[in-house]
Amino acid sequence: MSAGTLTLTNNSAAVAGSGTAFTTEVAAGDFIVVTVGGVPYTLPVKSVESGTALTLVSNFTGPTQSGAAWSAVPRVALNMVTAALVAQSAEALRGLNYDKQNWQQVYSAAGSITVKLPDGSAFTGPSWRYLSENMATKTGGAVPVNQGGTGSTTAEGAREKLELGDSSTKNVGTYTGTVAAGDDLRLNTINGKSGGTINGGIINESRGMVLRASTPLDNWFYSLEFQAGQGNNVPFASLYHTDKGITIKTGIDTGGKYNSFLSNGNYICPANITCVSLTQTSDADKKENIKPIENALDKVMVLDGVTFNWKDSELPSAGVIAQTLIEVLPEAVGSVFDECDQYESVEETNEEGEVVITTRLIKKRDDSKRSYTVEYSGVIALCLQAIKELNEKVESLREQSSVVKNR
Repeated sequence: MSAGTLTLTNNSAAVAGSGTAFTTEVAAGDFIVVTVGGVPYTLPVKSVESGTALTLVSNFTGPTQSGAAWSAVPRVALNMVTAALVAQSAEALRGLNYDKQNWQQVYSAAGSITVKLPDGSAFTGPSWRYLSENMATKTGGAVPVNQGGTGSTTAEGAREKLELGDSSTKNVGTYTGTVAAGDDLRLNTINGKSGGTINGGIINESRGMVLRASTPLDNWFYSLEFQAGQGNNVPFASLYHTDKGITIKTGIDTGGKYNSFLSNGNYICPANITCVSLTQTSDADKKENIKPIENALDKVMVLDGVTFNWKDSELPSAGVIAQTLIEVLPEAVGSVFDECDQYESVEETNEEGEVVITTRLIKKRDDSKRSYTVEYSGVIALCLQAIKELNEKVESLREQSSVVKNR
C-alpha cells in the first residue's frame, strides 16, 4: 500500500490526498488502485499537481469516498502485465489452431497424417478415415497380435496365438473341471487365504504341520477350539499356546478346567489324576544339601491327618492342611494360581471381506489368588524321620527298664 489516504468524488476527475506524496510515487500515465464500496478501481493518472492533489484521465464513476487506502501502479508494470496477457493469449490461440488442423486431418485425410503439438513437436500415424476404410473392406485374413489382432481366423487358433491355455474354454463353477470364482468354497482358507470355513475333511500327508498366529497376542499366542456341530458354536474344549506353555481348557462355561504344560517343565492339573503307577525322581545325584529332618517327631505332632470334602466337586478325600504343614516343613509346600487367562473365539470380517475367527482375551487371571500345594513325598519323609526318632525313644526306654530290673 502507498502512503496516506485518498478522497474521491463521484463524477469528478480531481483526487485529494491526505498524508500522500503523489509527486514521488506517481507520474502522468501511471495508475492508482483503490477499493470503494467493495469494488476495486484501476484509475489512470492524467497529471500530478502536488503531493496531495492529482487529476485522473476520466471522471471517477464510483460513489464519493474519503479516507480510502490506495496503491500506486507504475505504467511500466501495467504494460508488462498487458504484454504477458497478449503472449499467453497468442499461445492459447496457436494451440487451438493446431487442434482444429489436427482434428480435420484425423477425420478427412486419406492416408498418414502429422499431428502438431503446442510445444512444436509432432508425430505421424494413420488417420481414422484410413483405418475405417481399410477395416470396412477387409473380408479375410488374420490381424497379427502385434497390431491388436488375434493372429488367427479361428477361435482355437486365436487362443493358441494369445497363449490363453485350456482355462479359457472352461465354465465358472464349484466342481472339478470348472474355473474357480471368488466365492468358490474350494478356495476358503487354502493357499494364502486369510480365513473362512472348510466343510470337508483335511488330510495332511507331509511330515509335519506348523501352526503360527499372524497377529500375536500375549506373546506368540495361538489357539485351537473344538466346537459343537450344527452351527451352535459352543466351545467344548480349547488349546492355547503362548511363550509360557500350552494350556488345555475343558468345559463349556467360564468355569472350565485348565490343564497347563508350562515351558519350565511343570504340569498343573486342577482335578484328579488316575494312573497305574506314578513315580517321582529321587536320585541322590540330582540333589544337594541333603540332611535329615530335625525334630521330626515334634513337627508331626503339630500336624493333623484330616478327612474333608472338596468344595468344587463335594468329593471326599483325606490328607493334611497345607497352612499347618508350611509352619513345620515349608519345603514341602508350594502354590499355584487359582485362575487362568480366559479367551473366546469370535467371527470377524477382515479388510478383504472374508470371515475369519479371531481369539481375544476376555478375562485376565488374578495373580493375587493362589492355592497352596503339598508335596506328599515330603510328608512321607517327615513321618519316616519321626518314626526313627520315636524308635530311638522306645529303645532308650527299653534300656532304662532293663537296668531297673537288674538292680
